[in-house]
Amino acid sequence: MQRRESPDRPPFRRNFGHGGGGHGGGGGRFDDRGGFKRYGAPTGPAVDYRALVEFIARSVADKPEEVEIHAVDRGRGTIAIKVKMADEDMGRLIGKGGRNIEALRTLVRVASLRERKRVFVDLATGR
Repeated sequence: MQRRESPDRPPFRRNFGHGGGGHGGGGGRFDDRGGFKRYGAPTGPAVDYRALVEFIARSVADKPEEVEIHAVDRGRGTIAIKVKMADEDMGRLIGKGGRNIEALRTLVRVASLRERKRVFVDLATGR
């Protein structure tokens, strides 16, 4: 059975082999002229992961002046961030069942995906 074309509808077309979305595509999109464009380097300012973690840790802490953040660039796109704070505030940053610290780590991970970096947030124990 053949499909009849209606004057009200545009013709049905399939885009086989163009790799746009879906599974295992190369990451890109179609432009206005029907051509395929690859996504380039991320645009916009770089994220300061250390400042992001510091802002959140100071916001949660009762003693924000005791919050210390140390960021170490380990090379090959990996950054390690250590958080030191008062023992009383450490529990607030961790949260019930570790929810707060996991949320912080998820936030930093999502922010780092754009720049294709790996950022680890760790809590320093002891003073």
